[in-house]
Amino acid sequence: MSESRFNWAVAVLLLLVCCIAYVNTLDGDWVWDDVSSVLLHRHVQQPSQFFQLFREDQHAFGRGQGNFYRPLVAASFMLDYYVSGGPSPDEYDTRALPEVSPFLFHVTNMLWHYLAALLFFLLLHQLGAPRFVKMAAPLVFVAHPLHTEAVAYISGRADMMSAVGIFAALCFAVTAIRLERPLLGVAGAALCFVGGLLSKESTLIYPVLLLFVFVYLVTSAPVDKDAKANVDHPRLWRLLPLISSFVILVGYLVLRTTVLRFAEGDAMAAAPLSQRLFETIQSLGVYAQLLFMPVGLHMERTLDNVSSAYALVGALFLVFLIATAALSWRHGAAHSKRIALGLMWFMAAWLPISGIFPLNAPLAEHWMYVPMAGFWWALAEIAWRVCQSSARRQQVAAAIILATCVVFVVMTAHRNRDWGSNERLFRATLRQNPNTVRVHYNLAVTYDNLMQNYAGARRHYERYLELRAAERAADMDQAIFTGDDIEVRLSLGRVLLESGEYVEAVNVLAPLRQLADIDAWRPTAAMASFQAGQALLALGDMAQAHVFFDTAIQMHPELTGEVEGIMSGMPFYDGY
Repeated sequence: MSESRFNWAVAVLLLLVCCIAYVNTLDGDWVWDDVSSVLLHRHVQQPSQFFQLFREDQHAFGRGQGNFYRPLVAASFMLDYYVSGGPSPDEYDTRALPEVSPFLFHVTNMLWHYLAALLFFLLLHQLGAPRFVKMAAPLVFVAHPLHTEAVAYISGRADMMSAVGIFAALCFAVTAIRLERPLLGVAGAALCFVGGLLSKESTLIYPVLLLFVFVYLVTSAPVDKDAKANVDHPRLWRLLPLISSFVILVGYLVLRTTVLRFAEGDAMAAAPLSQRLFETIQSLGVYAQLLFMPVGLHMERTLDNVSSAYALVGALFLVFLIATAALSWRHGAAHSKRIALGLMWFMAAWLPISGIFPLNAPLAEHWMYVPMAGFWWALAEIAWRVCQSSARRQQVAAAIILATCVVFVVMTAHRNRDWGSNERLFRATLRQNPNTVRVHYNLAVTYDNLMQNYAGARRHYERYLELRAAERAADMDQAIFTGDDIEVRLSLGRVLLESGEYVEAVNVLAPLRQLADIDAWRPTAAMASFQAGQALLALGDMAQAHVFFDTAIQMHPELTGEVEGIMSGMPFYDGY
């Protein structure tokens, strides 16, 4: 097969595997942050607000101000929303969510994932990888179940767009470093890097990856003499992609820490260095397992119940990575240096999300999106190095890759089903991590507001409060109640009221009247009093109901009309 036909064959194969693995995501619903990213984001729903997306947090209309500056992701949502025929905010009641199909959003996610795999293949081609490696590494990459958290989840698009920016920038940079089309290479690399940064913050690892690629090229791939002769200052041209990337990085960091800093980060409180180092190695052990055995996948990963044995696995894995990279680079041959390059890629991309630097979680599956590419690249290079001298070994290696991809595709399709709806996603997460407060809250809200399953809502609201009480008992420095705690109590009281559990409703709602002393919570205290009055009225205690209704009106006069409607016809109605 000619090189051109081989390249086309791999491109088609990647597309086929991507479609088979993710076709069952196309009927998926809006889940998790999709609501704040698209359905609540009024600027995403208005093309006239395109430039406003570059001046605000991605979740500007969500619950509280975040610090996620990803305007190109929001712009891609805007395009999908417009093509899907979604209504603008003045065309629907903004107290409800707009009715728009998520189908096109899922198709777009699949295309971004395919484009990332295709650019990864192109990069391997440019760096001189053999055919086996160019086919095997992107195939495993596109099929791996860890990517479901990015592809099946509409809001996970940021990972893929960031990867596309990094891979495309590296492809352009290689042409400049080789002096094939230096001007186009420098400009293209810079634009793609900026595009990646405007998609996700983790793109800032690109200059480090480019440095590794630059060193590999200048030490392993000599510049073509004819290309060199056409450039006045060849050394400067070769350095320009690297220089421009660091200039762009500095400018981005300045902007993100000043005018584009919307809120303090969500990073966890920094633990002692010794603990962070242990957890870093422990999480690496978890990642090592997930690379080869991606089972039990879920969104809320912690290290609370992870065995200390994973620290040993992580330590051995890290020693393997460093030792293999060092020995391969020292060998000096181009194929050996590519092994080192892939492993250094993995370690460099893993380090920022390793846990050494405080983040909002100890580990996450979608964080492996870019690091994984380097790991499978190195592993494919090692496999080819072992098998290239024997046709029989090559056949065995190809069979192993094929079998791995088939297994991964089946696992990916199975995992995609969890992303079909909020209920399935949250229940699947709780099966793996039953003590995650956030997911109990989200599932309770799903049952309460979307499914009117009040028994389920009650169960998970109560479980949320139990877990929060345990957290406060374990850490006395925590605030007595957070905003979410108060909202959960109010919601639980309303759910009990809807379920006819009137005594329990009063017991939950009555204490919330104490919040009236805090201006920000006075409306909540008024609503709690109002709902407690409804429960007391249902119990036949009209005198106490009268007291609670009076209190509600005093705190929030806007409730007067609702109280009058409820009390209309009662013997003491004239009191209102």
